[in-house]
Amino acid sequence: MERLPNFQLILWIVIYSHMKAALYILTACLTMVSAPAANAGDITIGDKTYVIEKLTERKIGPGTVYTRLRLPDYPLNVNLVTVDLTNPYNRIETTVANESAKGTESLVSAARRLDNRNHHPLAAANANFWVVSGQKEYPLYNGITRNASVRNGMMVTESNKNKEKWDGGTERTGVVTVSYDKTLNIDYCTPTLCFKKAPSGTEKNIQTCNKGFQTSSYAMYNSYYGRDREFMPYAVGKDSKGNNQFQLKEDVTDGIEVYLDMNEGEKWTGGEEIRFTVKEVKKNTNARGKLGDHDLAIVSFGGANQTLKVGDPVILKYYWTFDGEIRPVVEQAIGGNAMVMRKGELTEHNYNEDYNSMVYSRTGYGCSEDGKTLYMIVIDKSVDPVYGRSAGCPTDVMCEIARHFGCWNMSNFDAGGSAELMVDFQIVNKTTEATPRNVANGWMVFSTAPDDDMDMVSMEFDHPVIDVPAGESFVPVLIGYNRYDVPVSDNVQGFSLSCSLEIGRCEGMRFIAAATPAKGTLTATLGNISVSKEISVGGGTSGIKDTEETFLNAKCPGIVSRGEKFTVSVTRKEKELAFAEIINLEGRFISRHKADDPGVSVTAPDYPGVFILRTECTDGTSSSCRFVVK
Repeated sequence: MERLPNFQLILWIVIYSHMKAALYILTACLTMVSAPAANAGDITIGDKTYVIEKLTERKIGPGTVYTRLRLPDYPLNVNLVTVDLTNPYNRIETTVANESAKGTESLVSAARRLDNRNHHPLAAANANFWVVSGQKEYPLYNGITRNASVRNGMMVTESNKNKEKWDGGTERTGVVTVSYDKTLNIDYCTPTLCFKKAPSGTEKNIQTCNKGFQTSSYAMYNSYYGRDREFMPYAVGKDSKGNNQFQLKEDVTDGIEVYLDMNEGEKWTGGEEIRFTVKEVKKNTNARGKLGDHDLAIVSFGGANQTLKVGDPVILKYYWTFDGEIRPVVEQAIGGNAMVMRKGELTEHNYNEDYNSMVYSRTGYGCSEDGKTLYMIVIDKSVDPVYGRSAGCPTDVMCEIARHFGCWNMSNFDAGGSAELMVDFQIVNKTTEATPRNVANGWMVFSTAPDDDMDMVSMEFDHPVIDVPAGESFVPVLIGYNRYDVPVSDNVQGFSLSCSLEIGRCEGMRFIAAATPAKGTLTATLGNISVSKEISVGGGTSGIKDTEETFLNAKCPGIVSRGEKFTVSVTRKEKELAFAEIINLEGRFISRHKADDPGVSVTAPDYPGVFILRTECTDGTSSSCRFVVK
């Protein structure tokens, strides 16, 4: 898009609501000075270059930042959470719907359920794909996740290997893990799930966890399956349409059910041996027993023989080997459908699967090169009531955006109506469904900072950029933080402002901009706490030609509807309109409308937002104002 020659655009400061309310009210743009988007740089996608607007950038807790981005010329609405895992007061956990391997739950419900003292949810996104109707595993596996799911060290579902290998296996899909030392591994990997009689028995592979099992294979069950649910031996049959379908096997007579309890001092964890003792063995059953009060059950029928007996010591192991040698001690794990970026480069999986190459909403999890920064990204395919249309995108576009902000490896996760990001107990993106969908699992970021510290030690301006029109006044919003970077005030009061002489003057909490463009520093002080930010007045450059008086028949059209037509005309006889133009707040040209006596007929954009209307007369004089499209 071309920029207007010889035109200095007056940007307005958008005051977005604080972190306790994720709603951003468009009509506020008419009643208060508003902040423009910060330019987060240009990004090349394919053969086109796009500007990334940073609409919101806010610390929401220890080491955790929420950023709302927009690519207006694409268009895309992007929500991004980054987590610095070197901060000792945050924690990542896998959420499991209602603490069950089967079923779904909203992220907001899960957050409220898991909110406890010194353990407060900051943000979350959806994760794994799960079994739904129309798939061969339905209805036996309805609501059960595909790929790895581990919560607090305990395996919820395995990585779909052997007979239930999914989407090429983890050598294609990868797995996303965080270890007890808070290091991320997001990459291709090889999964292992096995048990053996201790100390030196033969290792036997376990095919499934908390799901069904076929003949000659082993399944394991723990409390995430449910203590009163029957185990699921199955065979692959045909549904009424002749399609393959998992069907409960009713004629098993040689089932073997081994029930085990964890040894004292042991804990559930991926990557280390877990020691159990056999407490009960049932043979020649229908393989439809229940876990009951035990910690683990290993069940089989057909050719998978077991010689374990009561009192035997047993070792259970599950781990993921990355790069052929890295075997982290895994506390949390989730798994997507493909590694779409690896070592900073896009992989072939962006293009060799329809799900990834199609235009869709998106959810991805990524990490920095050192494995210490988590990226949670959600991209909409919807129309946001404030930010406008978001077209959706293939996964390669998601990767390009994430890479722009430092992401190194990224795995693609469930999208469509499942793509959602929660910040402070609210879904902040506009999902494809009227009500955000319940999901099977996700990753959630928690603050583990002490609750009893309410002393404010720092402040931040809640504006990515501040550009005040010449002569206007502005009261900034500041967020106050304690020493753990936990927000203790989302709208600090009682501060005083000071500023560079060239940009204006200050009266208490109010800044009054100078009459001429300039750049300088605005400082807020409360007691011994201060924060400074470079701001601009009138765009921060010289040479703005002020209009002596407005020559429009009205100061501004105010609020208009999408696509609405309105007329602009002159009131002074010596003036003659040449054209009218619409520009967005970044200064990019939207449309031009030539004069057609007695005025100019203008058509508003067909998407919502705040825009600049600029008119120019035949003698070169011009005038501009802002208006809102709802």
